[in-house]
This record gives sequence, C-alpha cells and structure tokens, in this order.
Amino acid sequence: MMRNRWSWVLVWLLAASASAQEFELDLSDDSSAPTSPRELRPTLAVLEVVASDGDEVSTSRAKQLETELLSLLAKGEQFQAVLPPAPTPEHCADVDCFKRACAAAKAQRGARVTVQHQGVGSLVTVLGFDLAESQLIRVTIESGEKAEKTFMGVAGKTQAQRDREFLRKVLPQLRSAFRKLAVANGKVVVDNRDPGTPVLVDGEQVGLGRVEAVVSRGPHTVSLGGTTYEPYSQSVTVKPLETVSVELKLVAKPLTQVVTKKSTSVPVFARPGLYLAIAGAAAAAVGVALGVSTQGVQQRIDAGGRPVAVTRTEAMNAATNAVLANVLVGGGAALVAGGITWVALTPSRDVAPVGEPTDNAGPPTWTLSLGGTF
Repeated sequence: MMRNRWSWVLVWLLAASASAQEFELDLSDDSSAPTSPRELRPTLAVLEVVASDGDEVSTSRAKQLETELLSLLAKGEQFQAVLPPAPTPEHCADVDCFKRACAAAKAQRGARVTVQHQGVGSLVTVLGFDLAESQLIRVTIESGEKAEKTFMGVAGKTQAQRDREFLRKVLPQLRSAFRKLAVANGKVVVDNRDPGTPVLVDGEQVGLGRVEAVVSRGPHTVSLGGTTYEPYSQSVTVKPLETVSVELKLVAKPLTQVVTKKSTSVPVFARPGLYLAIAGAAAAAVGVALGVSTQGVQQRIDAGGRPVAVTRTEAMNAATNAVLANVLVGGGAALVAGGITWVALTPSRDVAPVGEPTDNAGPPTWTLSLGGTF
C-alpha cells in the first residue's frame, strides 16, 4: 500500500516537471506576417496595461504582460516605434480621449490593455485607436484556464507557472490584435516648382518647394501656403503603401497699384498770411490809440483858458502822434487786407498728385477763411 502511494507521488512529480517545461515563452515574431518599409510603418503609443478590477493576481499579470508585450512589439516589424506608457497615462475609453493622448505622444495609433479576473483565469481586453479612421478597435482574449486538480491537497502548478501559461496563451492573440493597428501609411509627393513656397497637408506645413510627406491612409488636402500665388488646393486619397503625386499650380497674384493722396493743404496756423494780417491789425490798433491821444490834446487846446491846459511838449508830441496814427492805421489796414488775401489763396483740401488716380474728378475748390473783429 505504501509502495503504491509513493508511485503516485513520483508520477505526479514527473507530470509537474513536464508541465513546467511546457511554459517556456517563444516571443519570436511571425516571419510569415507581411512587412512594410520602415518609413511607412505607423507609430504606436501603448497608453497603459493595468488591472481593471484591482485583483492581486490581475495586477501581477498586468505588470508581466506589459513587459512582455512591449518587448514583443519592439522586436516585431509592424510599427516604426512603440512608445511605453507615460508616468500618468490617461484611462481612455472613447475616441476623443485617444485623440488627445495620441496627439500628446505624437503617435498615429494608440492602445489600452486591461486585465481582469474571470473564473479561474483572466480576461484581457485591448482597446485600440486608429487615427486614420478615428475609430476604436476592441478585442477580448480569454486565457481559457481550467480549475486545477490537487493531489493530497497540493496543486501541481505554482502561481508563477500559471502566470507563464497565461502569457503563453495570450501573447500570440495579442500579436494578432495589434496587427489590426499596424496598417501601413502612404506617401504624398508634391511637385512645387517654387523652392520658397510652403506646402500644407491638411492645413499643416510639411515643407518648402518639392516635398515628400508620409501620411496616414485616407483623404487629405494638399494646398499652397504663402501670399505670392493665388490659393490652390487639391484633395487626394492615399492607400496603404501607395505614393500619390500632386502637382501644385502656381498662378502669381496680379500686382495692385496702391494710390496714396499727397496732402497739399496747409494748416491755418501754418499760413504766413494769417500772421501778416495779425501784424497789420496790431499796427492799426496802435495807430488808432495814437489818434485818440492826439484828439484829446486837440480838444484841450480848443477849450482855451489861461493858461492853456496843454504843455508845449504835449503839443509837439501830439503833432508827431497824428502823423504816426495816419501811417499805422493806413499801413495796418493794408497788411490786414494782404494777409487775408494770402490766407484765402492757400488751398485747404487734399489734392491728388498729377498723373495718379483720385476719387474726385471735379475741379479743385478753394475755401476763403475770414476771422477776427475789426
């Protein structure tokens, strides 16, 4: 009886040893998968690989899966670059979130992988984003683990062995899932004969002159930038691994003559005639004052009396003042008239230069400005 029990133990140990050897991982890429030129491969951002249920086993498997998955994708020939999760990744579940995350990482594809407990095994969900089609790709993978029988209360596999079996079953399916995100890009070759004119694809500048730009598959708009030529754009649809040629038509914009009016008007306070009139008015005012003074002296002489209320000096000055009054009033009046005429003959509007177009084709007009009180 004891011999049979030890025989069963020996058989169980041999089975466990064989089972342990079975779980060696083969991470070599599938050589039968088609490859594309490296420059046309998309870039992939693995946003995160996490346990969605907080289970201890799920968390451990998520960490192992992240390491093995990044290694598998990096060794493959599906993507030009594989970006690991950021320190604080976004927990994306919709298109808008994936767009923001991929734009921040400058990647054309994005993926989020979650692991959760299901039965005795795990369920892996891949949520992928393809910028070319702005849509999400969802793939679920079951580990397919079964309840393990125990022998005398002892399980034949350790948790580490079960985790490696989980990776062995899940990784090949993950490789196939990510192949759906590895659709190659295309290329646009733009024939632009002006080496200084920028070329835009979907509104973003991609270069100057003749340009070769790698773009995702789908519709795009190629257009001219700058202000030298008339606006021109062309819509194209690019297929994976395809090169589309675009010839931009350069039509120079016509030269436009800018006509500016030259101002020939002179401000009132910058006209010499104004100051000439003011000087004449001042001289006339002084002459009037002298005349009034002389008239006062004459009235006192005519009043008589003994002695006369006028000194000899006042009488002599009065004669001089009378002459000055006549000269100042007459000369001042002449200056006022000349100054006013000068002001009147100075143009007071903008006149277009000869030979240049103007909005007013009528004859020139003149404005007479008079002011002051005399």
